[in-house]
Amino acid sequence: MNLHVPYLGFPNHVRLASDTVELLLSTDYGPRIIRYAPLGGDNILAEMPPGAGQPTPFGEPWHPYGGHRLWHAPEHPERTYWPDNRPLASSMDGDTVTVVQPMEENTRLQKSMRVRLGPRGSEVRIVHRIENQGAFDVELALWALTVMAAGGTGIFPQSPFRPFPEQLTPARPLVLWPYTRLHDPRWTFGDHLFLLRQDPQRSDPQKIGFYNEEGWIAYRRRDVLFVKRYAHLPGPHADFGCNTETFTNADMLELETLSPLVRIAPGGWAEHEERWYLFTGIDFGEGMEGMEAALNRAIALTNPVGE
Repeated sequence: MNLHVPYLGFPNHVRLASDTVELLLSTDYGPRIIRYAPLGGDNILAEMPPGAGQPTPFGEPWHPYGGHRLWHAPEHPERTYWPDNRPLASSMDGDTVTVVQPMEENTRLQKSMRVRLGPRGSEVRIVHRIENQGAFDVELALWALTVMAAGGTGIFPQSPFRPFPEQLTPARPLVLWPYTRLHDPRWTFGDHLFLLRQDPQRSDPQKIGFYNEEGWIAYRRRDVLFVKRYAHLPGPHADFGCNTETFTNADMLELETLSPLVRIAPGGWAEHEERWYLFTGIDFGEGMEGMEAALNRAIALTNPVGE
């Protein structure tokens, strides 16, 4: 574990490394995981150095930065885009690092991430935490967004297929945004998977949300496969019942997971866990069948959240 590692023009990152992968967390802004890659290899996460940024009413812009961040849902044009541009506190305990953002002055919420990468393999355990330091209860969903490098394809499980009339009740909600176009060629819908392709030549955004009981989503970029695991938990969810969302534009594609809606009392907190895996040299075969077979082999090597 190394401190004060420079990256992308910022001087301070914590580096965690195993025998196969490395990970960088910024302590200059965030909390953000800005790099997750095979040792010496390409970053599977998007890198978006600050430019003009998105204007906010808080005296400074919000920058996308790329990487992985923590928000709270539902999305709001002001509350969501609190500028996370300030230095973080960090602490280390063995192979686990914790980074803590200064309290958001407008919401009185404080975000942190607890990140563990063991000495072997690619498994990363990320516990996202939001604390309420205000005077009133706050209802929200913890919303973990992983911004993937351009040029890949998001992979999402369909609910298990059941022929009519074997099952007559619906399987899950599929949630659309006003700008979603299901005829957009970046979408591919199959019986067992659906895909969203990131296309640097298309600037118009696309987004879909759904409730996922399979416990994983993934991203393919060339012969590298990123798998994100998380729990599907009971209770009401934001955005018409979503625990999973995906968004793309010309710059990147996001894999997003959401906790159930929770009410956090003053002085209280809530957490949301993800587990990440990175596989290289994957043979995806031909078509949906080849991709499904490769995914099944990889997912068999991962651990569901809660185990």
